[in-house]
Amino acid sequence: MLKVMIVDDEIIVRVGFQSCINWEAHGCQVVSTCESGGDAVEYMNRDVPDIVFTDIMMPGMDGIQLVKYISENHPDTKVVVLSCVDEIDYVKKAIKLGAEDYILKLSFTQDTLVELITRLKSLIEEERQKAGRGSPDMKVQSFNREEDLKTLLLGNHGPGDNEMLLDRLGYTYNPFESYRAGCFLVDNERMNRPVSGADSHIRKYGLLNIVREYLESLPKSDLAFTGENEIVVLFRREGGKSPDCFFPDTLDLLNHALKTHLNLTLSMGMGQECSSRMDIPAGFAQARRMAALRFFDGPAAFHCGKEDGGRPFIAKRSVQRSMQEAIFRQDAGEAFRLIDGWFEEMAGFRSYDQIQAIRRGVVETWVFISGYSIPEGADVPEYDEIYSTGDFWGAETLTELKGCFKDAVRSVVDYLMANKNANPEITRFLQYLEDHVDENISLEEAAGWCALGKSQFCILFKKAAGDTFVNYFNGLKMKKAFALLGSSNIQVQEAASRIGIHDISYFSRLFKKYYNMSLSDVRKL
Repeated sequence: MLKVMIVDDEIIVRVGFQSCINWEAHGCQVVSTCESGGDAVEYMNRDVPDIVFTDIMMPGMDGIQLVKYISENHPDTKVVVLSCVDEIDYVKKAIKLGAEDYILKLSFTQDTLVELITRLKSLIEEERQKAGRGSPDMKVQSFNREEDLKTLLLGNHGPGDNEMLLDRLGYTYNPFESYRAGCFLVDNERMNRPVSGADSHIRKYGLLNIVREYLESLPKSDLAFTGENEIVVLFRREGGKSPDCFFPDTLDLLNHALKTHLNLTLSMGMGQECSSRMDIPAGFAQARRMAALRFFDGPAAFHCGKEDGGRPFIAKRSVQRSMQEAIFRQDAGEAFRLIDGWFEEMAGFRSYDQIQAIRRGVVETWVFISGYSIPEGADVPEYDEIYSTGDFWGAETLTELKGCFKDAVRSVVDYLMANKNANPEITRFLQYLEDHVDENISLEEAAGWCALGKSQFCILFKKAAGDTFVNYFNGLKMKKAFALLGSSNIQVQEAASRIGIHDISYFSRLFKKYYNMSLSDVRKL
């Protein structure tokens, strides 16, 4: 690949230029971004790039001086000047000194940049062939470093492939080298989600490049996106300070830059130091768990160390009932007081393993408040569409989850206050159920009959009937079955059929649940 350097004193220009195209797709790799000509010269003493994009007006060694230096010391390196419209005289001077071309900062497009790179690649290859050196650097590497790192850490490979990936990444055996994985999470992901594919690319690589700039002063590191909103950093060091010594200060500086340029922040978790390269995937798994503790501490937080253990979180039915009663009384103040106390209790379950348990508990509570209950062992997401629980599952932090829950409760209280009198449709529907016990009416059909949404129907039905729709309707069926079996010689199967139940085993279990007696015992009364 061609090695590319970008030189500009403004971070937004460096990051924006580096992020505007997929360089590797065009046979290039950005090996360095520098904020001055002096920094560029210092880097070139170690590794000479094939192409340099440089600003003109910079403090210290400016772009004109840098072009002159490159022409005299590295004549094979192609220089492209980044300029503004009012710098045309400086551009002419740079070209006279050896610059290959120029780009106007405010008007270039992805297409013009790709066209320029293609032309420079052809020129470099032609010059190398004439010099008899061939073009080994023009061959695209047989692997993508970022993809290999992602594969290693996520375990998306066959058993025994770890060593091959580690060798390919350059993590060879070294008894004096140690490794430490970190995991960055983009905060407020739903708000920061890009609209288009182009925006997604610019945001992704802009974010990655800003992170890379701020980690340059730390031990050697590799970066990769392991998810749409997750970045892994892997530090390598041989002696010196451990990377965690530089955090959370570095994270604060990084987040200040990200907030300024991309209007977002990152949270970070760091795993334990690994003395063996084979332990790197396990170190990343721990870093991921640490980063997830953002749920308890909020955005832009740094987590390192051990998780809190403790008992598992379980939503208490007594708390659920108290909330439901306050809501049905339209007492928002009492409901919110109960919610605040409940969420304060949740904060004590500060462990990665409890995050989903807490979310599930909130969903179960909302479903209960709505007039239903989730059977033991049932798949909670089945109820998401009916009860609109997507916001609960998607909340990144406990504070956000509490806000979503309070908003949902407030909407219910407001709805009940606007319908203080019994809903006439519910009243008519109760009579309809009395007259149609022999039918099987689903929740969807019941809500549709009342011209209500499922969640609204459940809330209003329980308020009017004192029980959930399913329990109430089954109770009517069992009441009629009891009357039929106790007052005539009707067969059990026929009694079940008259109330719309065709499974005798289910009918028997349901009857015993309501009357605590078997079907045969009814005959003895």
